[in-house]
Amino acid sequence: MALQKVPGLLAVHLNMPAVVPADIARTLAAGDPAPTTLTPKERGAFDQLAAFYRDNAGYAIEMNTRPQTIGYSLVDSPVGMAAWMYEKIAQWTYSGGQPERVLTRDEILDDISLYWLTATGASAARIYWEDHSNNFNARGIIDLPVAVSVFPGEIFRAPKSWAERCYRNLFYFHEASDGGHFAAWEKPRIFADEVRAAFRPLRSAA
Repeated sequence: MALQKVPGLLAVHLNMPAVVPADIARTLAAGDPAPTTLTPKERGAFDQLAAFYRDNAGYAIEMNTRPQTIGYSLVDSPVGMAAWMYEKIAQWTYSGGQPERVLTRDEILDDISLYWLTATGASAARIYWEDHSNNFNARGIIDLPVAVSVFPGEIFRAPKSWAERCYRNLFYFHEASDGGHFAAWEKPRIFADEVRAAFRPLRSAA
């Protein structure tokens, strides 16, 4: 949306911003060591991304290249569906690998059931195959006003310096106190507070 600059769109709020600079993206793709010029927060983000690509991106590679293969399991076996989804819920919640610490079992089962009862596991996976883009890398310079909230349990914690490089009009940047990749699900109050804080200046100006 920020790239398309939809008429009437005043600003966007992001909580997993695509900010990895092109040179860093190339270094990560090659598996090369981190540049020595990185700040501590940039190095932290680099290490998180390197670990993700090395150890945790198997699901994405499968859905990028052969979504229909896993798709049969996702619409044929409730156990296959639950296992496929629960592993990511466990890893991406800010819970130390124990998602029941931040979500109830019913909340987790409700989420899995939405895909199972509608038989949309395979079709949901196909967006990886149809898009093939990297959701972490910067897509060029964005002029639209952008607000960013960084949650401590996100796949990688985007540093402000990277956000400033691709979002020319970064008007809000804040590191939240709790929450992970599923921040709005895990910590809805904190997520709502972030959105309100981000857009409050725009509401006042209007």
